[in-house]
Amino acid sequence: MNIQLSRRSTATVISCVVSAGLLLAVSAPAQGHAIIELNGKDAIAGTTSPMTLQVQHGCIDGAQGTLQVQAFTGKPWRGVIPKPVAGWSSSVSKQTNGGSKITWIKQGAPAPFDTPVYFPLIVSWPTKSGIYGMSVLQICPSSSTLWNEPFTPATANTPSPPITPLAQVQVKVS
Repeated sequence: MNIQLSRRSTATVISCVVSAGLLLAVSAPAQGHAIIELNGKDAIAGTTSPMTLQVQHGCIDGAQGTLQVQAFTGKPWRGVIPKPVAGWSSSVSKQTNGGSKITWIKQGAPAPFDTPVYFPLIVSWPTKSGIYGMSVLQICPSSSTLWNEPFTPATANTPSPPITPLAQVQVKVS
């Protein structure tokens, strides 16, 4: 079977292939980000339950592996306790704003760029329902990525979702 395409059809096919390639190239950095995973259990106001913070890849600038991750919660988050993660040390400190700073430091070589890292936590959720954010700073050998941009609709100069989105959780009433 011999299929012949007209010049217009050939141009259309080439245009579609090039457009798809450009779309993938432009959207690639947004595919990884800091994620809050509730592991199938809702966050209920005033209770304590597990969650996992996932960082999907190394720093955006320079495609480097991760050395350190810092997560910041606001005052409404009543408490966070990091669970052990093989190859990482962790600590929690109170911030002047009443929130917490959770720090994980990689022991040995950086986590490879294309390897997601998972940080399980026990969280004492805020006492009121609502949407709460967790800013995440990812530190690599010569760059860092701050995941803290709120979700907003796209505009002429702002993509949606943002390239470095803020990890958020919906805290519900029981």
